[in-house]
Amino acid sequence: MDGFHNKAISQRYRRLRSRPETRQSKWISLNCFGIVLIAVMLADIYLVTQVNSNDAAVNRSLYSGDTETHNADIPDTTGAAISNNLKDFAHSYATTMGQSVGKKPEQTQAEISNFLLPRVLVLVFPQYHRDELNDKLWGEGFTDWDNLKKAPLQNRNGDHIPRPTELGYYDLTEKEPRQKQGALAKEYGIDGFVYHHYWFYDEEHPGPNLHQPLINMLADGHPDVPFALHWCAVKWMTTWSGQVSPNFVFKEPGVLQKQYFPIDPKDPKIEEHYKWLRQFFHHPNYIKVEGNKPLFMLYQKKPGAMVILKRLQELAMEDGFGGLMLTVGLTKNHDHLLPIQDKELVRKFKVEQDRVEKFQLYDKVVSYPNPSDWAANRTLEIPHWCRQNGHSNKRLKDIAGIISSFDNTPRRNFDEANLFATGDPSEVVSRFEKSLHSALYYETCCFEDKLLPTKHEDDDRFVLINAMNEWAEGMALEPSDVYGRKFLEAIRDTKKELSEKKCSLE
Repeated sequence: MDGFHNKAISQRYRRLRSRPETRQSKWISLNCFGIVLIAVMLADIYLVTQVNSNDAAVNRSLYSGDTETHNADIPDTTGAAISNNLKDFAHSYATTMGQSVGKKPEQTQAEISNFLLPRVLVLVFPQYHRDELNDKLWGEGFTDWDNLKKAPLQNRNGDHIPRPTELGYYDLTEKEPRQKQGALAKEYGIDGFVYHHYWFYDEEHPGPNLHQPLINMLADGHPDVPFALHWCAVKWMTTWSGQVSPNFVFKEPGVLQKQYFPIDPKDPKIEEHYKWLRQFFHHPNYIKVEGNKPLFMLYQKKPGAMVILKRLQELAMEDGFGGLMLTVGLTKNHDHLLPIQDKELVRKFKVEQDRVEKFQLYDKVVSYPNPSDWAANRTLEIPHWCRQNGHSNKRLKDIAGIISSFDNTPRRNFDEANLFATGDPSEVVSRFEKSLHSALYYETCCFEDKLLPTKHEDDDRFVLINAMNEWAEGMALEPSDVYGRKFLEAIRDTKKELSEKKCSLE
């Protein structure tokens, strides 16, 4: 063995001994590893010496280059072969030991043969069309495009406010823009749309609202992509800076449209709600888990909605489904991907999570990193424990929420608008891409799931992006004059990189 090889092994051993994450409990294993390496070094020195005194013909066969004629006749018992076998053993031992000293082992082909990324879902807002309630509240013909069209070109920081380019100021009751949305989803790896679903139990305006694009989708088949519904079970407030219709009369200060929740689970209004929902649940494109459980999401935690959701769950089972996969959105951080240090916030978020878990109704929560100081200028990060050796934590029942960008100047007073995840477009897209990579890697590579699903129909792992087209709040993956297709390209490229490199971070 030459001096360089001796030095390299010695240096490797010293580096392993000096790693900060090496704990006292691993002392015996590391020293065993050291003994093996020393044995290899001594064996190499001894065996190379023996090789020099071997039969000259054997030496000539090995070192003269005339190996084609002689190698088949020479038994593989030379010092070099034995030395190599010992090195292979040491390498194998070192690979195994790497798991104990914080080195993430390479996955075998068998382990990654069923490599399946979680589904990337994107919120889609259906309000871009004329609607009876909006006519009543804001004036005849109003849509959310009006807010964007009247907005200034720049926000108060001088950042340009994105406007649509390729798809234009569309009407989602028409097939063409929905068809284009579906084409973009397929081209850039979006696994499904999550449509905001508005349903009121208010006596004056019961039933669905802003729903015509969904009804038309059932009729014409576009967009032809997987989808789910996201119930926005909240009352509508005058939080926008726009002026309400002059004919509108407030029955409650600041409330445009009330929301009520039945307290009797047998209330026929709940069955009416389910009858409307089932036309979507039975659609072949509707997103399901465990083969036959439709995904139904609640936008915000509303205690009054629990009676309704429990009854909807029962009705789904009576309708032949395995129930519903229910999720609820919480304004909180994802503990593994976006840890926070503020103890009061940690306590507050834990209280909210505990309240949700206590009812044992929701399968998962969606952690929304809303525009707040605790999430400002931060990205989701792969947990340190996962980068080091992985598999040391329990998977949280959280769906990571990711904001593309946020600027609600079109809906607010210019000086009071909430500017979050704005700035240089390349930096905004870079932060988005990093968060997406972290969330996908976390769900795919940070846990020892021996029986990971092999097809999406059985998979309950999701990442939720806000949003495809929330233009009046600056959250739009659709092509714009500021970002082009960069957000969409980030989704495509991130998924491609993970699919090729698997769980390697190199």
